[in-house]
Order: sequence, then C-alpha cells, then structure tokens
Amino acid sequence: MHKYYMQKIHKNKLFSLVFLTLLVMLMSVKPVKASTIILDFTSNPSTNIFGVSTNAFDSSPFGFTGLSHSQVIESIFDTVVDDFFGYMYPSLPPGKELDLDFEIGAIGSGPLSGDSDYSYFKIGEDYLNQTGALGHACLSCALTDNFSYSAGAVVGSIFTDNLLGLAQLALTDEDRINLIAGTTSHEIGHALSLPHPTSAEANPGESRFGLMGTGASPTSMPNGERILDRAFSYSNFEQLISAVGLRDIIVDVPEPGTVMLMLLSLTLLASRRKLSK
Repeated sequence: MHKYYMQKIHKNKLFSLVFLTLLVMLMSVKPVKASTIILDFTSNPSTNIFGVSTNAFDSSPFGFTGLSHSQVIESIFDTVVDDFFGYMYPSLPPGKELDLDFEIGAIGSGPLSGDSDYSYFKIGEDYLNQTGALGHACLSCALTDNFSYSAGAVVGSIFTDNLLGLAQLALTDEDRINLIAGTTSHEIGHALSLPHPTSAEANPGESRFGLMGTGASPTSMPNGERILDRAFSYSNFEQLISAVGLRDIIVDVPEPGTVMLMLLSLTLLASRRKLSK
C-alpha cells in the first residue's frame, strides 16, 4: 500500500483513540446533584433554624486513642456517607444510588459542587445547654421539592456534649465513631422525611434497630445499640428512594495528570507503530 495512505490510516486510528478517550471522560462527568448535605464541624458558634447555638466539635473528651481530631472528623463523615451508600437493599436497582451528595464544609461557604439546593447539619457542643437532646432536625425540610427553608439553612444539629454522656458505652474508636455518626445519620434521615419507628426493624446493619430508632418512645431502643454499626431499615430505605430519587452510579473523572498520561501513551504507541512499519 502506498506510504501516503498508510500514514492517513495511521492518523485516523490515532484520532479515533483520542476521540474515544475524550468520549469516556465526558460520559464519566458526574451530574449536578439534586441535593447536597453539608456537615459542619468547625463553625463557632453557629445557630440552627430552631435558634439553638453550638460551638465547634471537640473530639478530645470522647477518649479516641488511635485517631487524631482530623481523622475523627473524616471517619464520622465517611461513616455517614456509608450509611446512605454502603449497604445493599432489595429496593435499590443495580447500578443506581440515592440522588444525594455529602460534603464537609463551613456554614455560609456553600457546596463545593455548586449545587443550588443544599442544607447544613452542625456537629458540635450545645454550649448554652439549651436542649438535652442528642440532636434534632426538622422533618423533610432538606428535600428539594419540599424545602421549608431557603437554601443554606442549618436544618439540624448533633450535640456532641450530650452524646458524651453515652461515651462510656464505647470501648473502641469504632464504637465512638458509630455513636456520633449514627446520631448524625439519624437526624439527616429526619430531614429527608424519615420518622421514628415504633419498634426494631429489619435492616442490613449490626443492630436489630435501624438508624431511625430512638431511645425514647415510640422505639425505646437500648442505648447500647448506639455504638453498633446500624443501618437504615429496609422500609426506611424505600422511603428515602421515594423522597430523594435515584441516579446512575457514574465513575469519577480521571485526574488531569492521568488523562494526559493516557493521551501521551496513545501517542507514543501510535508513533512506535509508525516506526515499525
């Protein structure tokens, strides 16, 4: 075959490889989320929609032995995210996940993703002792189609000084993380429409009580269950699907450096093929 036509075929193949690489990148772009929940551990002080103020989260009284303060925050966040995305449910179709996003941030900063629908949950100490609760949140007010407050409202709080009274139940760092993260996911669940159940409920977690269980009526859950790795009950997760919807699970876009290396590799491969002809 004439050299001109060989070079033309070679260029077409290279173009096709580059085009396919860029196409995969574009298909991997995550869409803007329907709602973003921002967890704030640092604002000091801050006031939620109920008028209750909190200081920043202080992990030192809990007695963590193998985690730094920043690692505790990351572990709490990761556990909360896992509560919403880490379990298998019969009602969850393959390749789908809740249409919901989570970030660590500071009140007033807005989400890094640029989402227009977002709300805050504050994790910290009720330094004025305004409530004896472990946490509180308004029912359904974090839902996009039922937003009771303007975007950026602090719709719930977790009072870690009140949780500290249960810290003696925890024997390990994992127990302590479960205690704080479980309460956080519980309050987020309220803001996404979930009520307290009347009893223990079937779920994929370690406890026979789901995350929406409460120590008070109507559930009367023993406090010892709080240090276990609890999960949303099967019925609760069905309600979450109905409330927030589902989206396709999409692979994250590769880092720019990775993309450049991919393109460079394709170019070098094509060049070697050309030299070998």
